[in-house]
Amino acid sequence: LEIIFMSLLGDAVLVNWGGIVKVKELEYNEWHSKEHMPERISLPGFLRGLRAVGISGTDINHKYFMMYEAERKEVFVSKKYLERLNNPTDWTKDILSNYLSPSRTICSVISSKSIGVGGYISTIRFLGNEILKNQNVEYLKTATSIILKLNGITGMHVLIGDSSFGQMNTQEKKIRSSQGLDDQIVSQAVIIEGLNLQSLKSAINHLKKIYLLKESKNLIINYYFCQNILTKKDLLHI
Repeated sequence: LEIIFMSLLGDAVLVNWGGIVKVKELEYNEWHSKEHMPERISLPGFLRGLRAVGISGTDINHKYFMMYEAERKEVFVSKKYLERLNNPTDWTKDILSNYLSPSRTICSVISSKSIGVGGYISTIRFLGNEILKNQNVEYLKTATSIILKLNGITGMHVLIGDSSFGQMNTQEKKIRSSQGLDDQIVSQAVIIEGLNLQSLKSAINHLKKIYLLKESKNLIINYYFCQNILTKKDLLHI
């Protein structure tokens, strides 16, 4: 039986990493699932939202990974979306003012293959624009077929960030910097999905060997498990 791989739902994604002040963490999860994701996914062009939480031991500044899939990049600068960004609800204002180390980038999907959404997720973030040739997205995506053959791996996505797109100084952006840090922007990213943590770690080790990847302040690797996913069809039942 030949495996039929699908992909992310659109041509662009908004990826977010960050943490939340400990006393606000439970409320953050409630807010993100019951207000924020439904609000975003209801907008034209938004297709699916996801939130994942870091495995035990994850640095609090990188504890959460969020991703919104959209039809195209322009969705993230649409009039209706910007209206939301500049008119946050009181609950949004409260939660975002307790956000730690925000990272937010609009990315183009360069390569994407997956079987649904894996329960475990690993992300590789490349910061700065000085990407070595063997770590360029065009080279990284050539490993997709190798990684997908590994036991327990269900998907791999390669993204390239746009440091100038959708970086308007909106009200939400101002509030997110309340803890003293501006949004961090990734130049490119790799997302790997799988059935278990060990499979993800094996896949990451493969990539490290192939592309000589070394973790640093400009190359951040994290492991997460999926908490919540929301699509437009789900909103019909709310």
